[in-house]
Amino acid sequence: MTMTDKIAAAIETPPQDPASRALMPNLFVIGASKSGSSALHAYLKPHPGICMSREKEPCFFVDQSELEEAWPIMARQPCSHEWPDYLALWQGGESAAYRGEGSVYYSQTPHRSGVPARVAAACPDARIIYTVREPVSRAVAHYWQRFKEFQEPLPLDRAVRENALYRDSSDYALQLGAWLEHFDRSQIHVIVAEDLRSRRREVLAETIAWLGLESYDYDESEITDVHKSPPTSRKERFPMVAAVRNSGAWAAVRRHLPKSMVDRLRKSATVEFDKKDVDETAARAWLSEYLAPKIPAFEEMLGREIPAWRK
Repeated sequence: MTMTDKIAAAIETPPQDPASRALMPNLFVIGASKSGSSALHAYLKPHPGICMSREKEPCFFVDQSELEEAWPIMARQPCSHEWPDYLALWQGGESAAYRGEGSVYYSQTPHRSGVPARVAAACPDARIIYTVREPVSRAVAHYWQRFKEFQEPLPLDRAVRENALYRDSSDYALQLGAWLEHFDRSQIHVIVAEDLRSRRREVLAETIAWLGLESYDYDESEITDVHKSPPTSRKERFPMVAAVRNSGAWAAVRRHLPKSMVDRLRKSATVEFDKKDVDETAARAWLSEYLAPKIPAFEEMLGREIPAWRK
């Protein structure tokens, strides 16, 4: 049995001792990527009945071999594959009604396989929150996120056609359907990112009520805009920058360097540019044609229309 097989077997067998069970998560913000899940993680954290994980995206229920390929930096973190380290993300939160995490890889079927089944096996009574965004803009933002992290070498117009990850992650009916195979619809709450931006207090109040918790009077500082994507991106200045960045050797060295030096090295190894200088017209037109028929299917699953996506 390979190490990856051993990790998979361990994840499918959650600990049963009382101390570990008291730390088991029961709230998952599953994405979609670039749809406000990081902001929601921050907004849920102040509520006294919710303990959100210290590591926002541990990706614990992602197949380990898939995680090693997609995000090697996280795959090396013990909290991505070791139960004690994963549960330690909620240390001190044993008495909270909910212990939550937010890994966007959890809604990237079929590219991250078997996630809903693994979550259901370990946490069958969990509540699931799915954040979604106008699908074309989400796919483009997803591309820029991966490009910035040196995970996507293709230009935008080719990438959205050739890499199905972007369009599949914006096919919300496909993603929600995968979770509905393992969870009752009553266990899943959908938040539209445009609503969260325009009606933040109301959407958060609805979410907290859905969780069955007492209302929470947010201070304005607790619900300000967070995790906004910058107008610039970056690309490698030299070959092998991505390989070095993702290597275990760099991870070991980085721990001993001051942040100022890490920032200088990053700046010297990359070239920054303004995303507005990239023509997104062709990519958006292609995505719009492909994704437009997917929206009614998702709205039917929700039982309501999403007017913000038709403006």
